[in-house]
Order: sequence, then C-alpha cells, then structure tokens
Amino acid sequence: MKKQEINSLTGLRGIAAIMVMFYHFNTSILLSPGRFCNILHHGYLMVDLFLVLSGFIIALTYQHYFIIGINWQIYKKFLIRRIARIYPLYILMTVTAAILVATGWMDHWAGPKIPVSTLIDFTMLQSILHVPSLDTPGWSVSAEWIVNLLFPILAIFCLYRGKFWLYAAAVISCATLLIIPHIAALINEPKRAGLLDIWNYETIYPVIRCLADFTLGIVTYRISALNWIQRLIGFNFIAPIILIGLLFLMSIKGADIWIVLLFPVFILALISPNNIVAKFMGSPPLHKLGEISYSIYLIHNQMNYFILRLSTWLAHYIVSINMAHLLAILVFVFIVVVLAYLSYHFIEMPSRSYINNFTAKKSERSPVEAVMVVQCNI
Repeated sequence: MKKQEINSLTGLRGIAAIMVMFYHFNTSILLSPGRFCNILHHGYLMVDLFLVLSGFIIALTYQHYFIIGINWQIYKKFLIRRIARIYPLYILMTVTAAILVATGWMDHWAGPKIPVSTLIDFTMLQSILHVPSLDTPGWSVSAEWIVNLLFPILAIFCLYRGKFWLYAAAVISCATLLIIPHIAALINEPKRAGLLDIWNYETIYPVIRCLADFTLGIVTYRISALNWIQRLIGFNFIAPIILIGLLFLMSIKGADIWIVLLFPVFILALISPNNIVAKFMGSPPLHKLGEISYSIYLIHNQMNYFILRLSTWLAHYIVSINMAHLLAILVFVFIVVVLAYLSYHFIEMPSRSYINNFTAKKSERSPVEAVMVVQCNI
C-alpha cells in the first residue's frame, strides 16, 4: 500500500499540539490581557482542529473501505488499524496517570476509585459512561474513538451519497457547534474556559462536539476534490489570508464558533504545497513536531504539578515569580518534546507495526484493502 503524506497537515498538527501544551501550562497568565493573550487562551480549540483534521485524514486514508457497504471484515480491520494508532500510548499514559493520581501528583476527579476508573479508561468509552479520564486529554481520545466507531455510517452519507446528504451533514454539524454552547446544562458550567471548551465528563456534549468536528473534516475531504475548490486553493495568497483571519479571530474572546468553522477552510488552503504557509507548515522541524504530536498531547498534561514544584523552587532564587514560572514551563516544554520523540520512536511506531503485522497478513487482504489509498500521518 503506497503512502503519501500531506506534510503541511502533519506540521499543522505539531503546532496545534504545542498550543494545547502552552494552554494547559497556563502560559497566558504570564501575559498582560490583550490579543496575544487571547490567542493562547484559545488553545482548547486546538482539540477541534485535531478532530477536523482527523475526519479529513481518515476519510482520505480509508475512503475505499466502505464504498460497497459495511462489511464486518473490513470494519474490523479498520478498527484494528485505529487501535494500533492510538491505543498503545494511550494505555501507557493512562497507567502513568493512575500512578500520579494515586500518589497525589495529579487531581482525582469525582468518580469511581482509581482501579475502576483505570479499567473503564482502558475501554476508551469513558466519554459516554460519564467517567473522568485519569489522563485529562484522554477524554478527547475516548470521544474520537467513539466517533471512529461511527465512521462507516458517516462515510456512506458524506462520501458516497449525493450532494444533498453532504450538505445536510455540513449544515447539521455547523448548527450543532452553534447550538451546543448555549444548551441550558452548559451555560453555567464552571469548568469551561470558553464557548466551545466542552469536555466535562458528566454530560454527552463533549462527544457531540467531537462528532460535529469530525464530520466537518469528512465533508472537507469530499469537497476538496471539487474543481472550483482546486482552482481556488491554487492561488498562493489564499492560505496567508486565511491564516491572518484565524489569528485575528483567535485574538477575540467569544469567537470560538467562527474560528472552528474556519478550520476546514484553512485545511483546504494547506493542501496546495506551493503557498508560503503550506511550505512553512511542512518544513522539517514542524513536520517532526507533527509526527510526535499525539505523544505531546497525551504526555504534557501530566507535567503540570512538576512545573509547579520547579516553579516554587526557582522562586527562591529568582525575584520575579512570573520569570520562575516561565522558566519552569520552558524546561518542561523541552522535557515533553524529548519524551514525545522517544515515545513516538520506541512505543508508538513499534507497537503500531507489531499490531498491524500481527493481525493482517498481506496474502489475506481483501481486494478493497488492496486498493491504493492516500495516507497521511494521523
């Protein structure tokens, strides 16, 4: 199976992972209120970007799997490939989170006891069972896994049916993102940092948020083949304009919905490799960050209490508390990137290869699987 990677989208994942990390490290509190501070504060929207990208890439990669309908053997192989991609590191970080929670280095959210929470987290179904993820970013992994289970149905309506179903899926997804932030159960939610910061395990709305984002990604892939879209993204000035528009919207509090709705347009603009933004996103350093972005995402949040300890220690030697905290953040950004690099090369890739090789022999692949698909590093 030949693989072709859209380097700019891989690099975009790297930038998104870094932004999530700085957001969870509370970097914005070191800045004076203003537009740049607002951009960092919108880091939670990078989860939406991940999910739109995921819908796009999974549609790109597995577009041929369900073209003749939902076949159990093909569906099973699809799920195994997704498990091989996300499960090994997820399990490891769930275990380390359980240890950190048990030893007091991380908060234990209200819910079952640690052994029970760990076992439930292993199923990746905690987002619909209303159980907290021990490794906090795990909530979105769970939500995405649940959405992945629905991919064959989404593919049938968004990829293989007529334009009516495509447009209906797009309208429903956009309407969902517009409506759910204002649902009565969420209006006074104290754990939300912004309109679309919907992640609390006590409701089903985080999964609905992820489903809407993921569906938009599939729709984006479908329309990327339209001739007028291809001509439009061929203009090199489109991507810079959209990037400026995104940064401007992210500098405005409460612009969450419009930011997320612009993500699919930005992804389309990055498909063309010739514009300056796509070249930057696909540059070797950002591409490498994109490769290790999943590791960055799952590892970083477990560093928060260590950052506080280091910051407190540094404060004894540095007059400025903010400077001590900033130095602690930078130290752990470096540590996270190094750990992510190691986990990608020694955990993610080997385990993915082992699972795929163990469960599928080349001679046993069906004709559908033998079709060459374009694959990007998810």
